[in-house]
Amino acid sequence: MKARLNKVKDKTTALLKQGLTPKELSQSIIVSGLLSIIPILGVSTFMITTVGLKRKLNLPLMISLSYLMWPVQIFLIIPFIRVGEFIFSVPRNHHTIEEIISSFQSSFFQTLSQLSFELLCGLGGWLLTAVPVAIGIYWVSLLFLKRN
Repeated sequence: MKARLNKVKDKTTALLKQGLTPKELSQSIIVSGLLSIIPILGVSTFMITTVGLKRKLNLPLMISLSYLMWPVQIFLIIPFIRVGEFIFSVPRNHHTIEEIISSFQSSFFQTLSQLSFELLCGLGGWLLTAVPVAIGIYWVSLLFLKRN
């Protein structure tokens, strides 16, 4: 049984690494993690696929990580909006995550038009917080992956 599990683990690891260099593997992880938490629901998979194909990164790893990061994306939408509201010095809106999710589920484009300013604030908060953190994590992960 243990040998069978090791075989599955080795095949999965080989699929996720796909012969990439540590730098490419680290880029796949960071780009996927960064785009997975963008505070606009429904666009991360498209963006990850586009960037992954254009830069020839590990798409199976990126999509898998994107699905694992979905709860983090939901958790961070409101904080990103709050940071953006603070940065742009705008009055605070009191939308809940439940309202935003149900609105996206009922009509994606209508939600984009109704909440466009809040989503713009969230995007600003994401750019000013998540991007610098991702760059720092990229360099740390690159050091870690080079050792292994």
